[in-house]
Amino acid sequence: MEIAEKMMDGIIIISISGKIDTITSKDLDAKLNERIEEKTTKIVLNLAKVDYISSVGLRVLLAALKRQKQNQGSMLLVSLQPFVQNVFKITGLDKIFQIFSSEDAALENLPHADASAK
Repeated sequence: MEIAEKMMDGIIIISISGKIDTITSKDLDAKLNERIEEKTTKIVLNLAKVDYISSVGLRVLLAALKRQKQNQGSMLLVSLQPFVQNVFKITGLDKIFQIFSSEDAALENLPHADASAK
């Protein structure tokens, strides 16, 4: 798994490539914790190049979302591949996370994401 990030107008966009499984989710957890501890209130996770996510990976994302909401922040997911999107649907996490088809769509909805994260 590879993690890349960029800053855009105070918003951190984290792009993940590869599998999010038991081994790699530790790195993702560390990166998300780092950003949340820095009080980054707006995080967009681009999962366009993620072809697999395990239950451990889901727990990492869920825990990060919970911490973000406690900090009055938001964390949006974008560009889920069909397998990953199906995992979110099956687990019901598509009702908990705000999921968008593209980074642009997520960025357009960030003001609204802040309101619903409180």
